[in-house]
Amino acid sequence: MMCRNLLFLLAMPAAAVPSFDIHLETAPELRWAEVTKYYMKDILAMGETFNRTLHSKFTVDSLKEWVDVLNSKVPQYFLDELRGMENIINSPLWTADHILLFNHLYELESPTMCSGLLAAQEDGTVIHGRNMDYSFLYKMPDGSTHDWPDVTYDVNFWREGKKIITMVGWPLLVGAHTAMRYDGWTFEQNTRTTNNHSLNLEAGKQGASPFSMNIRHLLQTIPDFTTALAKIASTNWMAPQYFIMAGAGKFEGAVLTIDRAPEHLATTPPIQRINASKGLWHVLQTNDDVNKLSLDPRRPLTEILLATKDQREVNENFVWDMIRAPTLFNPLTAFTWVATPATGYHETIVHSESPPQHLMLLEGPLTVQDSRKSIKMSDQWRQLFKRPLARYQMLQGTGA
Repeated sequence: MMCRNLLFLLAMPAAAVPSFDIHLETAPELRWAEVTKYYMKDILAMGETFNRTLHSKFTVDSLKEWVDVLNSKVPQYFLDELRGMENIINSPLWTADHILLFNHLYELESPTMCSGLLAAQEDGTVIHGRNMDYSFLYKMPDGSTHDWPDVTYDVNFWREGKKIITMVGWPLLVGAHTAMRYDGWTFEQNTRTTNNHSLNLEAGKQGASPFSMNIRHLLQTIPDFTTALAKIASTNWMAPQYFIMAGAGKFEGAVLTIDRAPEHLATTPPIQRINASKGLWHVLQTNDDVNKLSLDPRRPLTEILLATKDQREVNENFVWDMIRAPTLFNPLTAFTWVATPATGYHETIVHSESPPQHLMLLEGPLTVQDSRKSIKMSDQWRQLFKRPLARYQMLQGTGA
């Protein structure tokens, strides 16, 4: 009876974000039709905020420079996908150029935070946890305010009848910031505080690449972690940032600290890796270089918490607990994602949702931990994030 109950709990569906399927055999102009139509009201409302913010920060001439550079640095089929969305939306708020710029919010220096955790089980299986800490507030026609959690979804990419990639998406964004190649590798991008849109543009003019569309292209074309890691590490990128990756092979996990091309700074941390022989079973990355003083309390507090843990505890349940711990989960967290490339496991939850329930294997008989509740942020923790939250809202033109 106990086993039957456990199996039943495993089969219980968790609250889920919307999910879509894209077949890569479909003409690029048609691939995003379902997603675009599903979020049409939000897309139009987002356009008002995006255009207002864009034109408050950039001149018309500088935006043309950006469009010219970006058009030359992404595969043609992405531009075809954007034109397909432009045709469906049919609004001056969202021309193909606007959508292209929106897809490169990071290179345009839109502020984010984020945290990523890689943790290896004793058998070498690496689990990847990720918080996307980012706010994009916009008014809906009914006067309500929406943000990224209102439009977060999962999308699966199929080729020749086989599901090859899962990706967390937002409307109009066709590149990858959070994704997994099934039986291959995961990818997460985090902000590095030296991001600067003027310097990024100059790097692009010298041949450096924006990340999101090019990473999705690599996910579609490179099936394994080792090859993907080497390719990403050797690419010249437009902006400084962090890339967090887990692989399907044993103890495959790495964090890359990316300099803006053509820089290769002596003070930049080397690739951090999970290393079984050295007893390094986890790697944590927030938004500062690990070889320098932390810029906020998330990394040091979480490292202290991890120091109290044992590798024998690691499973998806453990990673959910750690990535949603009060040391990392914060008022800016739009969604949390956990994925295991070795098994194909992945789940996405938005800020207001509780982590999914899983079986927990302990020494002795199987037990079920069924006590998760939504994390309520303490007043003290909210105070720590009051200043960055106000800054993000100010930069969006939404007020503090």
